[in-house]
Amino acid sequence: MPSYNTSQKNSSDPDMTNRPTGVLVVAIVAFLAAVVALIVATSILFAGTPLDTIWSLKNSFPAGFKSTSVGMLFGYFLLILAAVGFCSVYGLVKGLKWAWWIVIVTLAVNGIGDAVSVAQGNIAGMAGVLITAVFLFYLTRPRVKGFFDNKVSSIMEQQGTFK
Repeated sequence: MPSYNTSQKNSSDPDMTNRPTGVLVVAIVAFLAAVVALIVATSILFAGTPLDTIWSLKNSFPAGFKSTSVGMLFGYFLLILAAVGFCSVYGLVKGLKWAWWIVIVTLAVNGIGDAVSVAQGNIAGMAGVLITAVFLFYLTRPRVKGFFDNKVSSIMEQQGTFK
């Protein structure tokens, strides 16, 4: 029976050997954000569940928001956002360019929202601006961005598409 050493990285897998460590950190944060979006979406779309206790902790919505059509649309929006978030986590880990773009756009939109919040006097939004700026700066460094470049073309070359 062959023995396998699972403690060694597979050197033929470029995702395992070339992925910058910070990409995994960004993927974990994106995963956690997707989980939060899923939980909030579920609590909006399915009233009367134990998740309703979330709204007693922090509720910035008007009373009855969850039962309105706008509330339901927001719940579906968060559900879609969660699905996109989970897909982008997979793409980040694999080094896929589309995932990089999704995260860049999402972070930029979030950063703009936090900056508007700060401009309106909410100093707590400054933490979001700083965190977003750090992630955007990191993801646009040449080595990190290079991890996401040419993944599709190299996969197609391996499959013989460009021969």
